[in-house]
Amino acid sequence: MGSNYDSTLIKDSTLKMSDREVGEAAEKIFKQSAYEYGHGGYTGKLAEKLGNGIAIYRGHSCNSIEEAEKCIKEDFNHDKWGPADVVPVINVGWYIGGWCST
Repeated sequence: MGSNYDSTLIKDSTLKMSDREVGEAAEKIFKQSAYEYGHGGYTGKLAEKLGNGIAIYRGHSCNSIEEAEKCIKEDFNHDKWGPADVVPVINVGWYIGGWCST
């Protein structure tokens, strides 16, 4: 089976959300994705991260969404079966991305 990269953004321009708050927001996003794309697996969407948690990289602040995507795709050891990666984007919020099974 393959994988597809999927991502979204949690708006928080001040980046003051706690890890718990970011985790709760991410879980809602994963559940919504599962609702929209199904619970059968292999959707290639963030629904595949439901139950796998997140890895927050507060020390990897990015200046743009494009930079955040590049950072996640190239700098982190990610797994389509593992947690979604989360990096802060200055003045924007929390970028969530990851490779999702298809």
